[in-house]
Amino acid sequence: MRWYILSRLLALLPLLFALSLLIFLLLHLIPGSAAAVILADAATPENVAALETQLGLDDPLPVQYGRWIVRVVQGDLGVSLVNGRPVAATLLARLPVTFSLAVGALLVGIVLGLGIGMLAGLRPGSLFDRISLLAASLGMALPVFWLALLLVLWFAVELRWLPAVGYTPLSQSMSGWARSLLLPWLALGLPTSGMLARQMRSALQTALQAPYIQAIRATGVDGWALLLRHALRHALLTMVTLIGFQMTRMIGGAFLVERVFAMPGMGSLATTAVLERDLPLIQGVMLVTACLVVLINLLVDLCYGWLDPRVRL
Repeated sequence: MRWYILSRLLALLPLLFALSLLIFLLLHLIPGSAAAVILADAATPENVAALETQLGLDDPLPVQYGRWIVRVVQGDLGVSLVNGRPVAATLLARLPVTFSLAVGALLVGIVLGLGIGMLAGLRPGSLFDRISLLAASLGMALPVFWLALLLVLWFAVELRWLPAVGYTPLSQSMSGWARSLLLPWLALGLPTSGMLARQMRSALQTALQAPYIQAIRATGVDGWALLLRHALRHALLTMVTLIGFQMTRMIGGAFLVERVFAMPGMGSLATTAVLERDLPLIQGVMLVTACLVVLINLLVDLCYGWLDPRVRL
């Protein structure tokens, strides 16, 4: 397992290099000049040229990339072209909001999805199985933003149980933090739970029909002992990949849900940076998001190797 972890870590190095180069080049394909956006009404050709020279935007692309990647390795993501604040500090202030939203929604999806999928897989064809399949299909069909609006209408506007918009930091109040995130968690987690429930049901049924499971059952092992000790481990091999995919999907979904609930996270920050053509801030958001996706894929690979020793070979 040690060599497997080391090999996966070494494989990340060329991937991270390719991602950084792609992020850098994509932003330079955007038409227009960031200096012109910063200067606004004072954007004369002379002023734009002077500001580009000051910011180093007129240097050759290899020089700009080399200067940028050296700073990134040192933890310096640059300074915002609009407000002059360090990009790293700005991202650190917004990241806890997006992280809390994505992780909480993923936990909602995993707990509901795997729980319902296990119960449905143990009783295929039952009334509970049919109802759960219908509910899972309905949850997967509803768009996230539409489900978010429905939850706001029901629980915030009609019942007045939860706040409709805003975010309360955990440092201020734990109950207020949970109340402000409950509706976003449900909006983002319920569709995920539907997909996980359907896949868990199918994976568990396939595992229970495997020859080695039938042989274990013939020895007298049955019920929850058979499920938890043998069948569930086999079913989780399929679920780990799907959960990893859902984790990456949560990041993009969190950006959208933040806009619906007016939460000060990475989503609103990215939108503002694009509208203002703040290239260092856009690069920082894209780079952090890409690193999170790469880290998630690494965790999925490690979990897969832990569950199935054959993968380590």
